[in-house]
Amino acid sequence: MRALSRRRFLELVARAGGARALYCTMAEIGLLPLPAYAGPPRLAPASGEGVFVVVLGAGIAGMTAAYELSKAGYKVSVLEARARPGGRNWSIRRGDKVEEKESTQTCAFEEGVHMYFNAGPARIPHHHQGILGYCREFGVPLEVMVNDNRACYFQDDGAFEGKPVSCRQVVNDSRGFIAELLAKAISKDALSEAVSAEDKERMLAFVRSFGALKADNSFKGSPRSGYRQAPGLSPGELGAPLALSELLRSEFWQYKLSFSERYDQAATMLQPVGGMDRIAMAFAERLGAAISFGSVVSALNKTEDGVRVIARDVKGREYAVEADYAVTTIPFSVLANISNNLSPAYASAIAACRYVKAAKLAFQADRRFWEEDHQIYGGISWTNRDITQIWYPSGAFHAAKGIVIGGYIWSDPIGEAFARMTPEERLEAAIRSGEKIHPQYRSEVSRGIAVCWGNVPHSNGAWADWPEGARESAFPLLMEPDGRIHFAGEHISYLTGWQEGAVLSAHHAVGAIAERVRARKG
Repeated sequence: MRALSRRRFLELVARAGGARALYCTMAEIGLLPLPAYAGPPRLAPASGEGVFVVVLGAGIAGMTAAYELSKAGYKVSVLEARARPGGRNWSIRRGDKVEEKESTQTCAFEEGVHMYFNAGPARIPHHHQGILGYCREFGVPLEVMVNDNRACYFQDDGAFEGKPVSCRQVVNDSRGFIAELLAKAISKDALSEAVSAEDKERMLAFVRSFGALKADNSFKGSPRSGYRQAPGLSPGELGAPLALSELLRSEFWQYKLSFSERYDQAATMLQPVGGMDRIAMAFAERLGAAISFGSVVSALNKTEDGVRVIARDVKGREYAVEADYAVTTIPFSVLANISNNLSPAYASAIAACRYVKAAKLAFQADRRFWEEDHQIYGGISWTNRDITQIWYPSGAFHAAKGIVIGGYIWSDPIGEAFARMTPEERLEAAIRSGEKIHPQYRSEVSRGIAVCWGNVPHSNGAWADWPEGARESAFPLLMEPDGRIHFAGEHISYLTGWQEGAVLSAHHAVGAIAERVRARKG
């Protein structure tokens, strides 16, 4: 078998997981240094007095930019098309409306601090110091988001007769079989490099420990994989290992098995108590009247000495904003269709960016059956069916009721298929798939809500996913302003899909504007 080169390996990673996966993989293997986070740009107090900046979009990037600029004395106006702050940072609760291009849903969840659905971002890695820094500064309380739980399930229609098997058993039986094969190779001196007798024994001991092997280097099961009968007043009874042939037939090993080991998914993951939009609300509270909600931008143009923006207010009245600088955080999927006089190179770069047609669905459960019946406290079950995942809430343990995410889809073909369905059809499809993991699912969940991001106005997609080769030419250009128009948002980062990318890009834009103002004032 031909050895897999590092270049070829990285190409396969990029093809399978996109730029974000490539970035994280390169960081993990030491090819890309991770810069220390230096915090927001340090602007001198009152250094922006007399300078007016219009910010397009009150998502995390737009509000970060506006907040940092306003602290330095800049006059700031934020134009937001929606009636709420946060953009794709969106937590849905009772009475909230989900408006898509051809449908409107009203959330029917019952009231409660924990009765919410994060339709957009739902987790924060512990190393995302930018967004976490604002949580600390604003006093937004955080709790652990259980991203990985061995009590959850894997389900594959093509393996194990379609029945769900515990993550605990899949992970540890897979390790056991791999360790057994490796131990046999070591014992037969089948390694590519010669090793001493002492190292050979230490390697065998290491492999036995890693895979919970018997003294004869065989894998016969392990307490790590769980019990048929749990220990208590009796010693318990181990379950038999899963069949290796079935593990290989399943899709678990392709990426789901190691998903929680990725740099951007590994513990500890965090979430704001009460919903991700607590962060957005904290920004909006500090910006106050600087945000104009219901302001839909229809034109963005450079002028001889600044920028000119045309927008419509909630009553449909058109008005103009003249400013010294602009920071646009509007998703490129929307900005590409707004009238502008951007330079051709910038217009081409913006048009090259595609957006993932992700979908999320959620249900209310009147009984926390995952806790009561399966001892699942947070975490994610995986399936090869269209819904991809079921998320169990990471907070309010032992509460009477809860919100379960009944599907998280990030495959464009599946997301687009769901987007063509009515909301009722989406929810029915999610329930049918959920029954494969929890047979009683249909009787346990109700009051569903479904969000297909490709259909959501002012977003037209969930997050940026630059096509192969497009980022290399577009990214360096878009990091620089076009005249006095600066760009920010998760799409102007290598952390697309994460709020951290939005924060870091906003810091970059703020720093660039401050430097221009400093140079101009001399």
